[in-house]
Amino acid sequence: MIDPVIDLALRGSLAAILGYAAFHKLRDRATFEGQLAAYALLPEGLVHPTSRALPLIEGAAALFLLARSEHASLLSAALFLLYAGAMGINLARGRNDIDCGCGGPEGRQTLHWALVFRNLLLALGAFATGLPLAERPLFWPDDAIAGLSAVALIALYAALNALIANMPATKRLKA
Repeated sequence: MIDPVIDLALRGSLAAILGYAAFHKLRDRATFEGQLAAYALLPEGLVHPTSRALPLIEGAAALFLLARSEHASLLSAALFLLYAGAMGINLARGRNDIDCGCGGPEGRQTLHWALVFRNLLLALGAFATGLPLAERPLFWPDDAIAGLSAVALIALYAALNALIANMPATKRLKA
């Protein structure tokens, strides 16, 4: 069982993350298609249609999370696990120089095991939204707490992304 406030905070933050991911992929389709091709996991003929479908699936997952759809947790978790797997495969191949596609067209970020771990944590959060809700009445402060918690989770996500993105520069400074 999960407290409804925690559920709302998780749903709100995960929906924002997936919604932003869909937005930046739709905003610059050519860049995303190139990023997807660089992973070298799909046959060439599937890169274009996948690059068109994936942002729509992310957007749908975001909406389903907000609507508390029955399968939203599974779809969202599957997306995060897919991303973690694609990154992990390329890292295992020694291909850490490709753009992960996480930051949109202006936010080049190379692959790192920390991104795999981040996506596994996001998948765990998505799975948690599928847990049954604890039965308790919600009061007006609950909505405010859930909203502020979602904002805090999004800020934590952004800070973690910035930290991961700056890891290569930090290593160069230490050397």
